[in-house]
Amino acid sequence: MTNDINIGDKVRSFDFAAHRDIEGPDACFVEGIVEGFEGNHLVIKVTREVFEGENLEVIGGRKVRAPLNGLRTSRGRITDGVVKIEEPKPANPISDMDLSNLTEDQLDAIRTLALAAEEHFDRLGSASEFAPKADRANRASLQAFKLIGRIREEKETRTVAA
Repeated sequence: MTNDINIGDKVRSFDFAAHRDIEGPDACFVEGIVEGFEGNHLVIKVTREVFEGENLEVIGGRKVRAPLNGLRTSRGRITDGVVKIEEPKPANPISDMDLSNLTEDQLDAIRTLALAAEEHFDRLGSASEFAPKADRANRASLQAFKLIGRIREEKETRTVAA
């Protein structure tokens, strides 16, 4: 087993080799951010602690040391108790949008509206002295810009496929 855990990774370190439950009475682990390495151990700043299925209060700044994966224990077992916790990537409502069912006319109409919206929100953002309103307008302008790009990608894909 290779140790593909790096500083800054969010990890879960299980307390017992036989129990990998993350819920229920056998759940015993800590979660946290890897801050470094000390010899054959990871140094983890704890963000969550679970013992016998119950969340425990995390005392600020608490750190634990967990053995690196792939080491042989005194009883011959290979350590593998630390796993990365992959953060789910948030869905992007524009880049994940399925435009394949739209006609060319519909794509053109949406592009025209998005161009007008981008221009409007650009003017609104630059004219506003109220920071939250300007931020909202700038975010809306950026979304319109992304939509225009997504429509361009769809049209290019169709041209290549034709």
